[in-house]
Amino acid sequence: MQKRCLTLGSSGMFGRMIPTLVWITSFVSMFALVAPATASDELEKRVGRLNVVWGDPVPGSDLAPLQVFHLTEESGRTVELEVSAALLRLHGGLAAWDGRLVEAVVSAHSVADGGRRGTAEGVPLRVRSVHFLADASSEASRGGVSGSQPWVSILCKFQDIGAEPENLTYFQNMYANQPGGLDHYWREVSYNTIDVVGSTAIDWVVLPNPQTFYVPTPGSGSDASLSVLFNDCTAAADPFIDYSNGGSPFQGINMMFNGLLDCCAWGGGQFATLDGVTKNWRVTWEPPWGYADEAVIAHEMGHGFGLPHSTNWDNDGNPYDTPWDVMSAATGYAVNDATYGRLGKHVLAYHKSDRLGWIPGAQIFEPPGSGSFDIILDHTALAVTTNHRIARIEIEGSNRFYTVEARKRVGNYDGNVPDDAVIICEVDPGRREPAWTVDSDVPPADYSDNEGTMWKVGETFSDTNAGISITVTGETADGFEVRITLGTDSIFSDSFESGDTAGWS
Repeated sequence: MQKRCLTLGSSGMFGRMIPTLVWITSFVSMFALVAPATASDELEKRVGRLNVVWGDPVPGSDLAPLQVFHLTEESGRTVELEVSAALLRLHGGLAAWDGRLVEAVVSAHSVADGGRRGTAEGVPLRVRSVHFLADASSEASRGGVSGSQPWVSILCKFQDIGAEPENLTYFQNMYANQPGGLDHYWREVSYNTIDVVGSTAIDWVVLPNPQTFYVPTPGSGSDASLSVLFNDCTAAADPFIDYSNGGSPFQGINMMFNGLLDCCAWGGGQFATLDGVTKNWRVTWEPPWGYADEAVIAHEMGHGFGLPHSTNWDNDGNPYDTPWDVMSAATGYAVNDATYGRLGKHVLAYHKSDRLGWIPGAQIFEPPGSGSFDIILDHTALAVTTNHRIARIEIEGSNRFYTVEARKRVGNYDGNVPDDAVIICEVDPGRREPAWTVDSDVPPADYSDNEGTMWKVGETFSDTNAGISITVTGETADGFEVRITLGTDSIFSDSFESGDTAGWS
C-alpha cells in the first residue's frame, strides 16, 4: 500500500527541535561556563587531549548507549571528564573536538556511581568550562579520512581466564581484501578512499591482572577501566609489535579480550605514546561477542574514525533503530558470513560526505536556489558513478539540512537492507546523533524498516515551513530519479489533504 505524502509545517517537530549553537571563531574557541561552582568546589585547569569514547551494549539488549570523555595530559595520565547534558546538547556531544588539545576548568565533584574507567583520580572531574587550543597536529586531522589506515588487533587474556575464543588466523584473516574482510569492507564503503592494508594481529598475550581488576562486574554496568585496559594490553603486546610500523605508524588498535567487559563493546580514541609515536590512536575494546559479528567491529572502528551514531525519527533516545547505517543497528538486516557472522552495512551518505570526505563535490547535489531540480541518485554501494550519490538541502535560517540518498539490496554489504528505496535524513550537527531518518508514519515507527521510512516512486516528502519538497519520480537500474523543489508555493497546494499533515508533540 502506498503511503501518503508527508507534509511538515510550523507545528511539526522540525519547528521545535533546533538547539542553539554558538561558535566563537578565532584562534581559540571557547565553551560557555556550564554551571557556577559552589563554595566547596576546588577548581583547577587541566590541559590535554580530549577523546570521545562510545559504549555499545550487546545488539538486541535494549540497553542505552554510553558516551565517556577522557582527557590525556602531557604526563600520559588520563582523567575522565563529567560533562553536563546541557553542554553536550549545546555542542553536539563534543565529537568535533575529538582528539584535540583543550584546556578544561574542572572540579573534583564525582558522579553518583564513582566512575572507574581507568582515571588517575578514580572519579570523573566535572567540567565547568573548556577551551579548544588550536595547534597544528589537531588541525591536520580535520579534513576527513583517506589513504591507508592500518590497524593491529591485540588478543588480550585476563590473568585468570585461560580461554582463547578464536585463534590468531581468525583475527589475521579478518583484515583480508576479499568479501567479508575488513580491508574489502572499508574499500567498498569508502569508494577506495581508504584501505586497511598492512593490518595484522598479535597472538594472545596475558594481562597482569585478573578480569575483575579491570571490570568489577563483568557483563554489566559501565565501569570497565578503559585506559588501564589500553595501557596493559598494549604493554603486554609491545615485545611482539612495533607500533611505529617502521615509520608508518598503525592508525588503529583493536583490542580483543577473552572475557566480557562491562555492558559494552567500546570504540573511540586514546592519546598515548607507543614505541616513540605520540598521537591519537583509533581504538576499540571488544569482548568475545564483539568479534563474533564483524558488524560490531565495523561499528566500533567507525567510532574510531570519529563517527557518531545515527537514529530514526521517534526521538526515544535509542540510536540502534535504523538498519540503514552500520553506525545505528549494526547487525540488523546484515549480510551473514559463515566465518565472521553478521557483516557491516554501508554508513549513511551524511557520514560519507560531511564526516569522512568520501563523496567528492561533483557527486553531491546542492540546490543553487529556488526552483525544481531533477536529479539521478545512484545507490550508495555502487563502486563508480557519474551521477549524484547524495542531495544536501539546507534548511534556511537554521544549522540543519536534509540529505537524500538511494539504497538498493545489492553488493557485499547492503544486500540485505530492508528494500530498494530513497532514504531521507534530517541532520542537525548539534545533536548527539546528528542524522535522523525521516519517517511518514504518525507516530514514527520504533524501527526504520517500515514503509514510512522508505520513499518510493510517486511518494513525496514536504517541509512546508522550510519550503522544501522531495518527490521520487522514477527508478533506474542503479538508483532513483528524484525531484527537489524549493521555495515554490505551488508545490504546497490542494494536492495535500489536511489529514496528510504530520504534527506531534
